[in-house]
Amino acid sequence: MTKLWLAATALTASLATSGCVIVVADDDSDGKMLRDRRASDGYIVLDRDGDYSRLSGDLNLRGRVGGDLSLVSGDVDMDDLNVGGEMSIAAGDVRFSGTVSGEASIAGGDVTWNGEAMDELGIASGDLDVSGRIAGEASLAAGEMRVDATFLNGLSAHAGSIVFNGEVSGPVKFVAIREMRRNRDYRGNQGRIEIGGRLHNGGQVCAVSVVFADTARIDGPLEVYAESEPRTESGARVPGLEYMPRNRRDCDDLIDD
Repeated sequence: MTKLWLAATALTASLATSGCVIVVADDDSDGKMLRDRRASDGYIVLDRDGDYSRLSGDLNLRGRVGGDLSLVSGDVDMDDLNVGGEMSIAAGDVRFSGTVSGEASIAGGDVTWNGEAMDELGIASGDLDVSGRIAGEASLAAGEMRVDATFLNGLSAHAGSIVFNGEVSGPVKFVAIREMRRNRDYRGNQGRIEIGGRLHNGGQVCAVSVVFADTARIDGPLEVYAESEPRTESGARVPGLEYMPRNRRDCDDLIDD
């Protein structure tokens, strides 16, 4: 085991000066370093049944982890990664594509998720793009958020602004600018929620302004708190809309937890 860790340390140090691929297998297998002329930077290919954790700088990951994945790092790029257990990431910018079987949690700067979460998904970031499919409950928080994913068990989204073009089955809560600052004038997309997707069960929305694009399809009752009446574009279907003036009140006082 000691020799394996020493080898891994040496390989990590070499990434900065040579294009290579590291294959990380289980402890009872040999780790192999392969040359690849097409790679300008080193990346790690995971192929193991157990857990994998790492504390490092920037990371590029591929392959599969049968157990849990835990990372604390700089920027992380995960391409077609298959995680059989839970995933926990605290990093700089994060880009993910692949599948996570257990609960997935990401805290980062700019985050792009394009994958399948078979359990709960939680993301907190500055700038957030979400696509793919989420089977469990989803909780998203960001400065600016763009969502084009399918959610099978509800969605809670909090951001400075939200553009939603996905689909949700289950309860929905959208919040933009939870607490409006006194005497501040919100302009442009600040505090705006734009809905162009489908909400099968309706939900609750609290924002500065709300727009229903022509592709919006709201099947259930939808409570909307905003500073002005929502703008509904031609073609949008929002039969169960109930608008109530927000009057600069905190969203926590208006909608359910």
